[in-house]
Amino acid sequence: MKSWLRLRKSLNGNSSQTSAGSEIPIAQLWREFLPLSLSDVTMACGDPLITTTLAHLPDARNSLASVGIAKALAVFFESPIMMILHASNVLAPTQASRKALWQFVLLSGGGLSLLLTLLGLPIVFEGWADRILGVPRELSPLVGQVLLLMGVWPFAIAWRRYFQGLLIHTGHPRAVAQASLLRLGAVGLILMTGFILRLPGAILAGLALIMGVLVEAIAVTVAARQRGALKPPSHESLAQPIATLPTTLPQVWKFYYPLANSMLVVWGGRALLISIIARAEDASLAIASWSAGWGLVLAIANSTRMVQQVIIKYRGKVSDRRLLIFALTVGGISSSLLLLMSITGIGDQMIQSFIGSDRALVDRIKPVLLICSGIPLLVALQNATQGFLVGEGRTGTLYLATWIGTGGLLAVATIAVQSGMSGAMAAAIAMVVAMLVEVFCLLLKRKGFGTKLLR
Repeated sequence: MKSWLRLRKSLNGNSSQTSAGSEIPIAQLWREFLPLSLSDVTMACGDPLITTTLAHLPDARNSLASVGIAKALAVFFESPIMMILHASNVLAPTQASRKALWQFVLLSGGGLSLLLTLLGLPIVFEGWADRILGVPRELSPLVGQVLLLMGVWPFAIAWRRYFQGLLIHTGHPRAVAQASLLRLGAVGLILMTGFILRLPGAILAGLALIMGVLVEAIAVTVAARQRGALKPPSHESLAQPIATLPTTLPQVWKFYYPLANSMLVVWGGRALLISIIARAEDASLAIASWSAGWGLVLAIANSTRMVQQVIIKYRGKVSDRRLLIFALTVGGISSSLLLLMSITGIGDQMIQSFIGSDRALVDRIKPVLLICSGIPLLVALQNATQGFLVGEGRTGTLYLATWIGTGGLLAVATIAVQSGMSGAMAAAIAMVVAMLVEVFCLLLKRKGFGTKLLR
């Protein structure tokens, strides 16, 4: 990993360093950040659209709970290939590296999709869902059906991220954002059609999720071909560092393994969180309210994640203090929006229009939003600190902080549920504690953090 980070520094070059007196203004950081954030925002908006649609269909609670469980499992199987985007961007300078990574995408994405499909088979899923995950028996058939619909999810995600990385490397980030908008449009169209036809909510959600990501994968593939991103690199400058790029499948695996590990820990922990909620006294209602509430939180919090990319790009050109102020501003604005949704009458109306007339569900979601109102700020601070550490080549610290934070998440949730707390409340409190612990660990491990921020 450290050799990869040294390579990125070499590829980006150090000649563009600017003096403190000619610092880039925060306004320019915003101009860089907003387009990068668009793809994350559009992707996150899909979940609230699905939740709203399901809330206005029959058997809303069971549909929301089933989709929440299935989505958590699908994302866990997706997690090992989440960093394909980063790998594709890094390995794009040589045709040999691209070819080796493409082979890795086909094998890893295909293998994970095969496992997810097998998991969704009734004879397999019903045999372990109750004992291991604690899925209520009335939800088990629905969850299995949604998993079968989403079987190709990991492969489609890996495919999409490979071509996204090529587009970013060749200077076409707008094409990535446009493809994300097409995905959101496809999800909306499928949901509207299914709602008119009164399809079962869980099945409709599964169709919308998988068709949306397939549309986006096709869109970025076409865009990469049309914009020349698939053409072999015309020249290979910086021959010495480029020679260190992996060019065979085993080398790609060795390069990618540390990236996959941290994502497995994060999303594995969140999948286990669902199994803890499923053991609460109000299991079905808790899973439904947590899935809906957390979808709203993520729709806002995900808008802050790209501060890490801005910090990595401008570290050394802008003072750490200014970069941190920028990150805190982004997170503070997003958290304020979430807080207003949880405490104002307008926010209450928005939640009711989002979730429907199920008052019990609305009453469970509002406390979740209130407790999690600081999550966007924490996500911004987390990604900012990660950006500083990545710039210093200290990726091991990120991995350690992820383990500690995930451990705190599961421990707090387990204790809260066993004490009789509502499942959704337990999950919300556990998530906030986990984020605080992870951010604290990241800040603690950064040498001289306080001194540098004062500059």
